[in-house]
Amino acid sequence: MKNCLHFLLLPLLLGLVQAVDASVVTIDMSAQGYSNSQSVNGKSITSGDATVTFSKGSGSTAPAYYTTGTAVRIYGGNTLTISTGEEMNIKKIVMTFASGSSYQPSNETFSVNTGSATAGATTTWTGEGENIVITHNATSGHWRLKTMQITIESSVTAVAVSSLRDLRALSNGTLAELTLGRDNQGLIEWVYEGDDTYAFVRDNNSAVRFTNFLPDDRGWHTVRGGALIGTVKGIYKLNQGMPEFTVKPSGPHRSMADSILCLDNWHTPTPLVKLLAELDNRTYRANYVKVQEVSIFEEDGYYYMEQGDHELPMSDPFGINAQLPTNLEGRSYNIEGILGVTEDGLNSELYITSVEEIIPTLALAEDAYTNLININNYDGRLVNVTLSRQMVTDTWNTLCLPFDIFDFSSIVSSSRLAEFSGYDAATNTLEFNSVENLTAGLPYLVYPEEDIDDIVIQGALINSELTPVTYGTYDMVGIFTPTTLYAGDRSVLFLGNNNTLYHPSVTNDLKAFRAYFKTATEQSANICIDGIVSDIHSAELDQPVNGGPLYNISGQFVGSSLERLPKGVYVSSGNKVIIK
Repeated sequence: MKNCLHFLLLPLLLGLVQAVDASVVTIDMSAQGYSNSQSVNGKSITSGDATVTFSKGSGSTAPAYYTTGTAVRIYGGNTLTISTGEEMNIKKIVMTFASGSSYQPSNETFSVNTGSATAGATTTWTGEGENIVITHNATSGHWRLKTMQITIESSVTAVAVSSLRDLRALSNGTLAELTLGRDNQGLIEWVYEGDDTYAFVRDNNSAVRFTNFLPDDRGWHTVRGGALIGTVKGIYKLNQGMPEFTVKPSGPHRSMADSILCLDNWHTPTPLVKLLAELDNRTYRANYVKVQEVSIFEEDGYYYMEQGDHELPMSDPFGINAQLPTNLEGRSYNIEGILGVTEDGLNSELYITSVEEIIPTLALAEDAYTNLININNYDGRLVNVTLSRQMVTDTWNTLCLPFDIFDFSSIVSSSRLAEFSGYDAATNTLEFNSVENLTAGLPYLVYPEEDIDDIVIQGALINSELTPVTYGTYDMVGIFTPTTLYAGDRSVLFLGNNNTLYHPSVTNDLKAFRAYFKTATEQSANICIDGIVSDIHSAELDQPVNGGPLYNISGQFVGSSLERLPKGVYVSSGNKVIIK
């Protein structure tokens, strides 16, 4: 519905509003399910706000229903009591009797405790009272009562209010007539449909829980995001500390469907953002609220939110079934819900509607020795991660990450990804197959199409477990932190510059988020990727892992990295290095 309809509709709607101050209850004795000659002594019929009770009274014969005449026979001395609820008055009773004057009351046989009556085939009583007692005061004969029509009116005057704040200022149990207008609609923020149906409604000023909707009426129903406009009558009360407006579907306090209208899809429910300290009092009860960056703790099976020095219990009466982790420590959440009350009605409590964990940001670096601490701290948690890992194009790189990446090539620069899949002992060949997805903790080879400095992932699930892959006499081992490879260790091979596998000739650290090979053969190996022997080869001479001054054979300094050096022989730390 467009906003322009709001202004056209409202004057017409409010012009049709009419407060209902009276109700009429009709009771047909033939429709009560009584059997022939069944005694109704002590039995009551309740319809709407009226209850009719039959009694033998001082008579010798009890009142009874007979199918002959389809009426309740009221004998001499019997009484008929008509009662209604609190703050209501019976104003008029119209009774019809079977034909035949002997079956109808007369002014002489009809007596009543209050008011006045005109007796006959149609007997009409008028007056005012909560309990009207009619007595058949003859010593013989009986009346045959067929129907009753009872008019009930309110004994109190509704207090007119035009905002939920004014409604909440009323005394507990006050009958109120609430008008919500064009500039102050009742916005339905949350609807619960369970054993009872109720809605939490907020206007410009405050919020109240509405109960007793008329779900079968088109104009008066519960739709989250709807707006209530018009006039509605009901009882305001504090229900165990919760401000509540109960609309009666019957009786003199009832509101009809044409007295208020729910405009569907009128707004998007938006919570009030509050600090936890603000929710300790009753001001925001029944409001749809949001608290940000709170922690959660559990105590004796109950959950609490905590922010600074303030805490607030939380519960799930709406059946949201939010899944909270077993380990709550160090986590932060944004939580939405209706501010309600604890079971004892004394303290505020948040009825949760959504629980969203705030995803922390995790920075990991290939040269950081604190990676393992950070990874372990966030193990099993979602994080937004920025991981520095330099990989150069036109060469193979090793990679091992503490999180999964699905569709790797679309995330990391259209890179080719290969996993260790087998070993051919006859040719001493390590076999790799291309894959699309990277699994946390497993080592891989990566061939990027462009240089890579960082890998950035939103919502990565951290997994601290490393899983070496073993085939034949070779283990491919991933690392999350810089790892020392020792000079002269012939059981270790690492992939260095220019697609070359090296044994370490000097003790140095291999940077994090890489992988290396361990083998008992003390020999280099060939690598085959997707059935094709790759250009990865073994160095003829030992090469340092990382850094140290490099010189050509003329003694000229050429840098501290082998990356992009031309083919030739170089010297590092007294060792010759051959780049083919």
